[in-house]
This record gives sequence, structure tokens and C-alpha cells, in this order.
Amino acid sequence: MKDIKNITSIARRNFCSKSGKILLGSSLIPLSSTWLMAQGCSKEAVKEVVVEDIPKPIILDKEIVYIDQPSGYRSIPNDSNFRNVHNLPGLPSTIKVDYPWEKERLIGNNQGYITSNVFVDPNNEYILQLMLSTPGTPDTSTGSPQYKTRYRVSTDGGATFSEVKLLQIEGYTKDNPIKGVEIGRNGYNVNFTTPIIQAKSGKIVIPINLHPWDDVNKKIYNPANAYIFQDAGAIIGTWNSTSKSFTWEFGEWLRIDHNVSTRGLSEPSIVELKDGRFAMTARGSNLNRPDLPGYTWVSFSSDHCMTWSVPVPLTYSTGENFFVPASCSTIFRSRINGRLYWIGNLVNSNPESNYPRFPLVIGEVNEKNFGLIKETVLQIDTRNPDKEGEKMQLSNFKILEHNQRNEIIVVVTRLELSKAAKAPCWYQIQLT
Repeated sequence: MKDIKNITSIARRNFCSKSGKILLGSSLIPLSSTWLMAQGCSKEAVKEVVVEDIPKPIILDKEIVYIDQPSGYRSIPNDSNFRNVHNLPGLPSTIKVDYPWEKERLIGNNQGYITSNVFVDPNNEYILQLMLSTPGTPDTSTGSPQYKTRYRVSTDGGATFSEVKLLQIEGYTKDNPIKGVEIGRNGYNVNFTTPIIQAKSGKIVIPINLHPWDDVNKKIYNPANAYIFQDAGAIIGTWNSTSKSFTWEFGEWLRIDHNVSTRGLSEPSIVELKDGRFAMTARGSNLNRPDLPGYTWVSFSSDHCMTWSVPVPLTYSTGENFFVPASCSTIFRSRINGRLYWIGNLVNSNPESNYPRFPLVIGEVNEKNFGLIKETVLQIDTRNPDKEGEKMQLSNFKILEHNQRNEIIVVVTRLELSKAAKAPCWYQIQLT
């Protein structure tokens, strides 16, 4: 059933700030004094939109575990078809490195989530596992910029793995493993919030972040002084069946102006579209600039992730804007029904940097008129005002996907400031 409606919507390309400037990705033009999400920043655009009667996803089962709950909760369903790998050999906590500091911490995950940076070849030739290392403390403003991306490969179904190697782009060196990185100065990292995908070409696409270097000031680039700043991109891997090894290639980093997103583009998530392009969503931030709107940003590539378009806000498919805090989100394609879905924190008003990180939602993405289909958005969970404060978080989630049924399980641990629940919440969801 289809319904044709004239919808007064807001185009997403350009927007004006209270400082009186239009922000065009990375360029600034003086203009008016109000926020307007419109092509000309002076008129509303009227779109004729086809609204399809697409059902929402359905929560089949769930277990909510609050921070003050000591026991009495159910474990995540143990159906093995939800896990893409089982019983992989563990990783050591540290690794020896061929650098002056000699040793680094190793960070990885092998629990079978599609967001665990483990990719299983559909032809069962290999299992690829990616991980991070740093000489500093992980997830800090000093340790994170020193991240390096590493990997190992199994060709026997995960029984054994190769040694852990530095992910090094073809033609680069261990001291300069990828464009823009000099080991000991800055780093690059995968994220544990987005899937590795295999393109129609057979190549592997890995979303990646850069901690850029400021050549002028000779320090980690952070122009808005907003904790950290990141660029986004994609590493492309090609498997050689003869040598049982990968070769790696990389194009260009995508940067957004710090006057648009003060912390750059973090935690990118990539999908291949039916028309052959790739779409990359990424986390933004308005830390230190509350006058800026908080969005998830989206960019497109027509050359297999080598270069990317100027990022624009992810909107509803009608062009209507929605707000997202500085928190992770994931876009993925169901391997059962082939449709695109987005999971993230969608909020009603402009966020203050990271908060609020509730509610957590899922919705289908319209590929043609790229955006979230508003009618399909399902609230997975939100804050319980009787038990939780405004700083509670439903973020940093993980995703399990069933390999036969059109179902996923979203797993997230409730956090509030320094407190965490003793076990994760989980939500078994049918994708419709």
C-alpha cells in the first residue's frame, strides 16, 4: 500500500549556525543568524515523497538488567546460529613490538558478534580477525592516538591462527603503515561497533579511523580542543587463495571541518548499496560547541571506498532532520532479507556532546532516497526515570545476527557515570 503525500521537509545539504555562517562540510560562508537545514538556508523545500507501508522490526524477547540489579537475569540466548564464530583461540593481553618501547597492550573480541572485527569467508577459506594495540592506556586521549590496527588469519576454521601482524598498506612500511601515520607519533584504529563487509567484488571493506597529525603545531590534530579529533576511511583487503594471505590498499581520509563536528568523524560504518556505491555513516560531536547540531554524518563513494563525498547529516528519507548524540551507530545489511538497517541513539532535541545516550532505536534505511524510514523506527529501549538518571547510557552496543532466521540480538550494558550493570541487556529482534 502506497500513499503519496506532500511533505514539508528540510533538505540536508547545508545548514546555518547561530554565528551567522552556512556550514558546507568544510567551507564557511557568512549569512543569516538562525539554524536552517535547507539548500538555500532561506526557504523550506517541498518534496513529494512516496511513503511505503513498511512494518517496523519487532522485539521478540528481551532481558533488561539495571545497574542496581544484583542477580535474577537471563543470559543472552545460546542459539549457536547467532554466532559467526565459536571458540576461537584467545589473544594474549600484550604483544612484543619492533619499536623502542618493545611491548604494547592488545585489544580484541572474538565472541561471535558481527561487530567484533571478525570476518568469516562465505567460502570457508579463511577467518580474519582484527584487533588494536597501543603502548598507552586504551580509550584515553593519550592512549587512543597511538592505536595500531593488527590482524591474524586462520585457514583451518579457527583451530589455529597466523601470528598477529601489523596491518600495513601495500607499498608502506612498519613505521609508516598507512597514509598519514607515523608510528610513535599518531595512529589508526578499527572500532568494535561496526561490521567488516565483503563487497560484490569479493574484496573486504574495513571501516577505519585516523588520529591525524598537526604538521603546523607538531602534535596530534585537535583544532577544537575537544578530547580527540578523527578522520574516517576504509581499508580494502584482497585475499590471495594461493599464498593464503591478504594485500591491503587504501585511498584517502575523509575529514569534516571542526566547525561542523568538533571531534571529526568517529566510528565509521560502511555498506555497499545496490547501485554499486558505498555509504559510510560516522559519529559527530558538538563538544565545546553547543550551538552546533548533533548528527550522525553520511558520505558516499563511487570508487570502491577510495574517496568520499563531503559528509552531510543522516536524515529521515523525507529529508527531515533528526538529532544524534556523540555516540556510536551502526548501519548494516541483513544477510537474510537484504535490507539496510541503522541502530543508534535518536534524540528529540539537540544533544550536549555525548548526552543523552537514550533511547536506542532501530529503523530501516531507504537506499534510493538515502535516509532512515521514519515509519519503521522502533524504540529498542530507553531510560527508566524511576531508576535511572539523565547520564545513563544505552550505547556501545554489539550485534548478533542469526544465519538462518531474519533476526538479530542487540546486546548493551547499561552505564551511568562510573557505574555499570553486572550483566548486559539483550533484545531479540525480528527484522521485517
